[in-house]
Amino acid sequence: MLSSTTADCDAIVSNWLWIISPKRWRITDVAAVSELAPLLRRGEEFDVVLLVGSTSTHIDLADLALLAATAPHTPILVAAECDDPERALAILSAGARGFLPTSYSLKVLIGALERVRSGGTYVPLALSEAAPAPTSERARHSPWSELTRRQCDVLALIAQGKANKLIADSLRMSESTVKAHVKQIIRRLNVATRTQAALLATRTGFDH
Repeated sequence: MLSSTTADCDAIVSNWLWIISPKRWRITDVAAVSELAPLLRRGEEFDVVLLVGSTSTHIDLADLALLAATAPHTPILVAAECDDPERALAILSAGARGFLPTSYSLKVLIGALERVRSGGTYVPLALSEAAPAPTSERARHSPWSELTRRQCDVLALIAQGKANKLIADSLRMSESTVKAHVKQIIRRLNVATRTQAALLATRTGFDH
């Protein structure tokens, strides 16, 4: 089931929701995060939360933090026009699993929803290129020096947006082992989320 918060939502996204609803998703549409949070607290379960704004500057980071804290295991996909790449990156850092510009097609939206639902991430190439380079001296020279060969294998697939299950299948390891590697990757790269790890890998041309 998909929860969509559509405050400041434009007509394009509204049409998206009406088109995809009967085909693949059962949608609960609310006007604001303040309406969704009580549902989550009561135990309502959603496969994905789609947080929609007219532009990235209209996405409230406090709302995003509230959703992430209330339902930490529910992935959040933000859809908005990318008027400010730095703001979009801040949205990803605040807990969103993906960011989708509303100028993209319905087909891309569905693909992003499916990827996020399965545990992956969705970050447009333009945002990957806009991500700030690492600031520490060690990170500038070799941010991967702290990673084992197997962790590098996992990171390469994270950068492709793969979910843990697909990574486990590709590398012939258990999903719990993948989760342990992801935890270590996040810690050793000094980032907060797997999305930030993927951005770092893409931005710096990671090739193990």
